[in-house]
Amino acid sequence: MQSTVINEQVQTVKNQSLSKVVQQQLETMILNGELAPGERINESYLSSHLQISRAPIREACRQLAQYGMVETRTGKGSFVCQVDLKEAIELYEIRGAFDALAAEQAASRASEDDINALEQHISQMEESEKANDRVEYFSSNLKFHHQIVLISRNSALLELYSVVLKKLSLFRQLNLSKPNQIADSLAQHKGIFAAIKTKDATKASELARQHVEEAKQRLLEAKQ
Repeated sequence: MQSTVINEQVQTVKNQSLSKVVQQQLETMILNGELAPGERINESYLSSHLQISRAPIREACRQLAQYGMVETRTGKGSFVCQVDLKEAIELYEIRGAFDALAAEQAASRASEDDINALEQHISQMEESEKANDRVEYFSSNLKFHHQIVLISRNSALLELYSVVLKKLSLFRQLNLSKPNQIADSLAQHKGIFAAIKTKDATKASELARQHVEEAKQRLLEAKQ
């Protein structure tokens, strides 16, 4: 009896570990556009491809549903969420406030190691821009903004920011798909970086908010 309980506990831990791996994989696929808004997540394919049961896949989908990236439809399975324009605009407004606060605090609190980490992300974006690699640029872009929030040393902001950013990811990819947009985006990121590096909290905050506001405006223009 005790052995059975232990085996069940071990299996639970394994499923939890697997679900985390699957969650990260699905999240990456959604952020990179491999899974499009409204697309059904094929549990059967993932189970066969990853050689795992469907239990950790379903748990991963439940976790992603908490971030608003996946929705479960009774009797139909799990689907990548579709964010409507009104919600996207509201999320951009929230993100603008979050980015402004994060940049302001990062400029005041950044260490030399923090600055070096941000500079590495800028270098990666430069390489992606030269190669016109939108997928890799988008990935480096996300890492840059995430790094700023980490540097802010504000754990509550980090948690809230992650939720908003993930829901906005598909719209942000649309914004980066326009001609010359990657070059313009890179220039804006360099400006934010320079302000943080020189510890100009006010300028860093203003540039970060402006960066998000311009992204919101591009979205509105694209939807007209």
